Amino acid sequence: MKRARLPGSRKIFIVAVTLCLALFTMALAEGAESVAAPGTFLGSDLLTEDADKAASFYAELFGWDVEKVRDGSYAIHHQGRLIASVTQIDGSIPDASESFWLVGIAVAEVDEAVKQASQLGAEILESVTTIEGYGRFAAVSDPQGAPVMLIEPLPNSMGKTSGPGSWVWSELWTNDLDKAAAFYAKVIGYQSSEIERDGEKFRVFKIGEEVRAGLVKIPAELENLEPGWAPYVDVENLAKAMARVRKLGGQVVFASEDNPGRGAVALITDPTGAAVFIHEIGSARKETK
Repeated sequence: MKRARLPGSRKIFIVAVTLCLALFTMALAEGAESVAAPGTFLGSDLLTEDADKAASFYAELFGWDVEKVRDGSYAIHHQGRLIASVTQIDGSIPDASESFWLVGIAVAEVDEAVKQASQLGAEILESVTTIEGYGRFAAVSDPQGAPVMLIEPLPNSMGKTSGPGSWVWSELWTNDLDKAAAFYAKVIGYQSSEIERDGEKFRVFKIGEEVRAGLVKIPAELENLEPGWAPYVDVENLAKAMARVRKLGGQVVFASEDNPGRGAVALITDPTGAAVFIHEIGSARKETK
């Protein structure tokens, strides 16, 4: 099997993350009225080896509207809201060679979250950055190598969209569920729990009674998959979406159509190698509402 990466790996470059943060905060201004609760998935931004190719791919695949905002950077809109960014990583940073989606999660206090992460063995990829009017941000790589953006937002959160092309879920794919659960309990405040659907048990992250994200053990048959946070995008029809992925130069890493509890889901990579899940609207997912 060809080596595949979930969003991110052990190689993150500070300048690239900083560029991504600057674009990400634009999304936080889109019409929100309250502060996102800790543990909330706030969206995901793409750092890529070929921003032009990636932006074109996602525009064709999901119907996203892309706008070039500077050389090598794009803003992504859906239903009139800014939902993500695409940032070029090679060129400005010659050693960068991996494309990935960087998931953003809300925390109560980003300074404390970064402090806890560091004490637990995380690598601090980008120290706390304040962007006036929006909030405070940092990026870390957890002890197993999964990068994540920690966000302490002001009373402005990423405006959610619905239907095909919308962000709907995120989950951590990792090699050690217990160690990951302990780490994110301290850093974000997640409690690890199991839920059952159609006779299958799934591990999830919760805040109180609210399910916030999934926690998945990387299976043996996908041993080449590196730990990472994985965002999900809704599509109208999974089979048609997978065919379009291939036509546009992407790859389908695996598909799990009609798998109990998960529903119709596929892991895809874009032409630059960044991975993202697609999920068919109307089929079951791990999380509960």
